[in-house]
Amino acid sequence: MRQWRDHPLLWPSCPLTVMIKVKRKEEKMKKCHRCGTPWLGYGAQPRLREVCEGCGKTLHCCNNCHHFDHELSRQCTLDGTFWEGSRDAQNYCEGFAMSDSVRKEAEEKVSKAENAFHSLWEK
Repeated sequence: MRQWRDHPLLWPSCPLTVMIKVKRKEEKMKKCHRCGTPWLGYGAQPRLREVCEGCGKTLHCCNNCHHFDHELSRQCTLDGTFWEGSRDAQNYCEGFAMSDSVRKEAEEKVSKAENAFHSLWEK
């Protein structure tokens, strides 16, 4: 009878198992908009003056925000936010929420489904 100890992929310290776990965590991580380096800070959001370890750019900027949208004229989906000059520069927006790849993909799926549903009724 074989046990979990006999199968090398089920060993807790097996490099392949560790690599798979790290890859899954990186997919859900919050990343820098410029270089894609995962943010490994503490808390839910980066602090105001926190910079990326990979490229040195500030993390608390519009380009890293979940509410940032290139297609809008103001480029922000939040109402009542102030205009920020440079989207790469540090800002003091209270509505800042660092973008998460999993969260964005889920919202894109929902919006595609809504668009497909509404297109059924258009003539």
